[in-house]
Formats: sequence, structure tokens, C-alpha cells
Amino acid sequence: MKRAFVCLAILISLCGCEVTKERLYFQGSKIDAEHPATYLGLPLKSGQIALSEAPGAYSFLFALGLAEYRNFTHAAVVVLEEGKAYIYEMTGEYNGIGLEESPTDGITGYCRRQTLEEYAAGNLYVEIYDPPAGVDPDKVAAFAKDVFERQPEFDAYFDYSEHEKLFCTEFVQQALEAGGAPPVELVEIRQHPGYQRLITWFKVENKKALPAATFADESRWRASLGQLPCRTTAYSYFAAKKEISRRFTDDQVLGNIFRMEGIADIRLRDEVLLFLNRAMRVFPITPNRRFPLDEIDARVKALAEEMFGSVPEQPPS
Repeated sequence: MKRAFVCLAILISLCGCEVTKERLYFQGSKIDAEHPATYLGLPLKSGQIALSEAPGAYSFLFALGLAEYRNFTHAAVVVLEEGKAYIYEMTGEYNGIGLEESPTDGITGYCRRQTLEEYAAGNLYVEIYDPPAGVDPDKVAAFAKDVFERQPEFDAYFDYSEHEKLFCTEFVQQALEAGGAPPVELVEIRQHPGYQRLITWFKVENKKALPAATFADESRWRASLGQLPCRTTAYSYFAAKKEISRRFTDDQVLGNIFRMEGIADIRLRDEVLLFLNRAMRVFPITPNRRFPLDEIDARVKALAEEMFGSVPEQPPS
């Protein structure tokens, strides 16, 4: 029963957003003649892609579930309407009674529309990207608005083989394909024994996934905002998640990273939280600037070795 409560809490939180009351920072933007400021001083256009990182312990499950670590946990579409920027996203929440065969059986969802400020306030960090070259942004936005009008079901089982139901990154990829983008290549799910048992109980049968970072391309980055003070802090956070994922070898269990709180919630263990907080402070706050990624990774990895000891570059299965 305890395991059921833990997994149920994980799944509920993965499908919804945890709204916080933290300060909202604008960490930088890339403005030029073709991309002038259009909203809140940011170069926003309809058809852009918003990638976000949710706060709290639950976003770590996405990182642990991929054979190769990727940043971000969620993806959505930007649409400008009457001078304001809105975010269109597929999201789900648990509406069952706790007696289902699997927690996923009790999840329902829909396409949500909210302002950029509302969306950013509910996430730790958000980046805005232009769509790939050759993609028609107006058709991307039109697809998002059409889905909002039709309201197809949220796909709690993350099945990319059909598109009648949609999950968040599937929604974004289908929007891009409506604008002329080619099909996307999915990535492998990690074959970790503990994680495989978890997703089997969740009835997630696919062996591949579509992570939000698929849509990230630094050459198309336009703006960043969220609860973290700068992009260097955000990428130090990502580097810490990457290091935890690298250390999650087959002999590790989920309980080494998470702890139970009450009967229906989980938190990161204190030592993991301490590492995460220290990692976000290895560099000074640098507004409108991001330190080189290899330098960030090296400094955070050194901190992990100081706190937890060293592990092989490629730990054995």
C-alpha cells in the first residue's frame, strides 16, 4: 500500500503543474531586427515553442527514465492574441478514487490555455525557442488553437503510436508537423529494473519517449524566464540533475533519491536537496549570460564527487 501511495503521488504530480508563489525573473533574450520585442520586452511570436522545468521532486523521474539524460520536463506552444502571449499545452490530472488497477487509469486531461505569466509562475524555468527553419509558425499556432477547440483526451499512457489522444510533447511535435516539420525520432527509455517495474505498473508500454529537450536548439533560443535568477543558475540545476541520473545505476533504487512525506507525497532526500542547492551556487549570478556548458558540467561534477564520492564515467549495468 505504501508503494502505491508513493507511485500515485509521483504520477499525479507528473501530469499537472505545481503552482508556486516565487518571484518571476526575466533571465535574458535575443532580440534583433527580425525578432523585435513584442511582449514584456521579449521577442515573442506565434508558433514558438516553450520548454519548461517543473519545480520539486517529480521532474527528476523524467530524467531518470531516459537512457541518455535530457533537460526540461514539459513543452507547449506560444500564441500571440490581441497583443498578449498565451501558452497552449496538453496537461492531465488524477480524478480517480484510488481503486483503479493503475493510477494512470484515473487520469484525465485537456488542452489548457493560459498567459505566459501564469505559465511561468507555475514552473521553475522556461525557455522560448523559434520553430525550426522552414516550419510555418502560423500553421503551428493554428494547430494549437484547433486542438484547444476540439479538446482531445490527454494521453496518460504516453502512446506515440496514435494521435487521437495527446500528451504534451506529442502535441508540440504534431503542431510542428502541421507547420511542415518532418517526423521526429524518439529516444530510448532506460532499462533500469526498478524504473521498468514502475512504468509497467503505469501501463506505459512504449520503449521509446519524446523528451521536451528534443525541441531545444541554442541557435533558435529567444528568451528565458522563471523563478531562477539567471541562465547559468538554471543550467547548473540541469547539470546536477544530469549527475544524479548518471549515478542512478542498476544497483540503485528510487528510495535513494526520494523519500515519502505523509501518505501521498514524495520529496527529494535531504542530501540530494543539499547537492542541488549547492550546485546552483557554484557560479555567481550572471544576468543575460550563460557560462559555457562544459564548464558548468565540470564544476557540478566536481561538487558531486566531493559530496558523494566518484563513480566510473560509464557505470556498469
